[in-house]
Amino acid sequence: MLVDKNMRETVAQWESYLVPLAENVQPVNPPGRIWQVIESRINARNATKTASGWWERVAFWRNLGLATSGLAAALLFAFISLRPAVAEPEMVAVLTTPESVPRMIIEQQKSGELLIKMVNPWAAMPDQSLELWVIPKAGAPRSLGVVPHDRDSRVQLANLSGKLADGTAFAISREPKGGSPTGAPTGPVLCSGAIARIRV
Repeated sequence: MLVDKNMRETVAQWESYLVPLAENVQPVNPPGRIWQVIESRINARNATKTASGWWERVAFWRNLGLATSGLAAALLFAFISLRPAVAEPEMVAVLTTPESVPRMIIEQQKSGELLIKMVNPWAAMPDQSLELWVIPKAGAPRSLGVVPHDRDSRVQLANLSGKLADGTAFAISREPKGGSPTGAPTGPVLCSGAIARIRV
């Protein structure tokens, strides 16, 4: 966040979505056994501290962060559904890697276009492209075109709403430069996310 303006803006946006939810939540004291488990883990780590102990502790917090990213996405969906209608997108999806690292947030606006917010850009891909797909309930993925690997973008296609009508998820695959030569994904899926429809 100290060096990345896009990350600062993304964090600020998520805070504006999520912080108001806390105002209506009453504090809850965790059961005593929770503190006992925490203390036992800390004591076990201190007792077995080795050269790799530092990394293990970092891994614990990293895994905790990854686990809560799914909760954050769920809270984001819930809050969007409670916002005034004037601010509602048609649908939203948080695309994450197989390791649950958020990469993109995709919203369909009332105008019909897709807004793609890059949360965690990829490194340069001089001979490759990222291609966006919508995954329908049945049938093959449908291409929505090539998207930038390092910045926010928009998708405006003829009959875009028709292509998204029965979509259940978005996915990003790595393809040869310019996109898939076959009309179907040929490279690995780098990230994906279920579609949450705000309006049916």
